[in-house]
Amino acid sequence: MDQPPFSFAAFQQELTSVSIGRTMLYRAVTETTMTLARREADEGAPHGTLVLAEEQTLGRGRRGRSFDSPAAQNLYFTLVLRYPVEVHRQLPVALPVAVATALVEEGVDARIKWPNDVWAGDLKLCGMLIDAELSAAGCVALAGIGINVNGDPALNPELVGIATSARRELGHAVLRERLLARVCNEIEASTALEALDLATAYRRLSMVLGREVTVHPASGVPYAAQALAIEDDGALRIRRADGHEETVVAADVSVRPRQSALP
Repeated sequence: MDQPPFSFAAFQQELTSVSIGRTMLYRAVTETTMTLARREADEGAPHGTLVLAEEQTLGRGRRGRSFDSPAAQNLYFTLVLRYPVEVHRQLPVALPVAVATALVEEGVDARIKWPNDVWAGDLKLCGMLIDAELSAAGCVALAGIGINVNGDPALNPELVGIATSARRELGHAVLRERLLARVCNEIEASTALEALDLATAYRRLSMVLGREVTVHPASGVPYAAQALAIEDDGALRIRRADGHEETVVAADVSVRPRQSALP
């Protein structure tokens, strides 16, 4: 489907943040916005620099997974973030809160699938990857975010029953400029929250609490569990099938479908 080109004027009109998104690098096509953002960060790009592309040829997600990036339909961007270390540690919680909140403002029933994907119903709407570095110059995080806005993931056979888009959820096109500005505004708001308030916002938007999940450790065999709680630092408290409770920090989870009620 034909989509209008990104309007920088419309984006700026919706932007209310002080730093996030105020400096922008735009490309029609690039391998990944993460690669461009890393170069910009190495060359001293200021806090809040936004690297945006209409299309990525080598988009990636966590654990080296590919990320489908059709042209001029969705949002593919990376932010250069230079927060103090205490805020830096909260980014895995603050960023999904910001994206989910921005999508809710658009009317999408968006929820966070631990740790930081954003879903609508049982379909993926947004993925993000946070690369963090600590050097003598301070903390630098590269937050790569991809949001399915106006594309139709169902056109990709590999994504049928897996992904959705804001347009599919709402039944109409969404202004990408407004949504991106809302994300930038919400990132600035969420990173300004106290830790307990941020954790409360994350829990309110979580889709996994109380659900049956499969935990996929960074190394080891996946196992079934129930998601019990989100800790203040964003860790997931789970109960295994044998009743043992533990806290999961570094893993992915997949949410098992809800059991249909018997007639």
